[in-house]
Amino acid sequence: MPRAIRLLAIGENGTGKTGALIALARAGYNLYILDFDNGTEIIENMLREEPTTLARFHITKLRDKVVPVNGIPKIKPPLVAYKGAGKALVDWNADAFTSSDILVIDTLTKMSEAAFNEALLLGGRLNQRPQLQDYGWMADSIKLFIDMITADEFPAHVIVNTHIQYLGGDDETMVASRGLPNAKGKEISKTVATCFNTVLLFRSKGTGPATRRVISTQPQGVVEVKSSNPLGVKAEYPIESGLADIFRDILGSTPAKGLAPTAPQAEPQQQEA
Repeated sequence: MPRAIRLLAIGENGTGKTGALIALARAGYNLYILDFDNGTEIIENMLREEPTTLARFHITKLRDKVVPVNGIPKIKPPLVAYKGAGKALVDWNADAFTSSDILVIDTLTKMSEAAFNEALLLGGRLNQRPQLQDYGWMADSIKLFIDMITADEFPAHVIVNTHIQYLGGDDETMVASRGLPNAKGKEISKTVATCFNTVLLFRSKGTGPATRRVISTQPQGVVEVKSSNPLGVKAEYPIESGLADIFRDILGSTPAKGLAPTAPQAEPQQQEA
């Protein structure tokens, strides 16, 4: 039995990371999305004529409220976004997930910002100048969360979407610039990929009307990628069916045909202050 997929999906904004999940639902997977970006509306819009496919998605939105105070935007307590991710796993009974289920974080970029806000609140510095320990708490907490959901004991597949952060080269050490997962601070960006057995790049090819979006399994420029089954995957996949094809090529199978959508024991409430 192949090991569950731990997939880090890297791409600029607008390269189709969220919409690409639809192919997995059409292939028979159930998707549980922690939506920190408020960007999953595309799924509902694209599946208006496919209610059975749409039923495979379970989404909880995780956003803290920002309000104007004397004309300046401020984060308004209570904070719900970061703690809401763990609560959603409990409400979804994640321990009972199977190989037909996929947990999705959309995106690591915004999740790290939510964790940073939580660190500021715990330090009594919400809406104030942060201190070094706030970055440390955020990084440690995010790493623990990623360790939890990528551990062998976690029964579902995992996809973590992230934007790209370009870190410049170092003239002294001759280290070239790199395109890394975008997260608050630099520590997570430099180390998080080690937790994943597959790292994919979502990108656009061509210009104007000829532009098309693809998923690359081989390095492109300064962005490094990898696959847990490098001999089984193609170099490139179309965005429309790519994730389902990649899962099939890595695992050698798809969920059983006709498998009905599963519902969590208790659908999480929308975590918005």
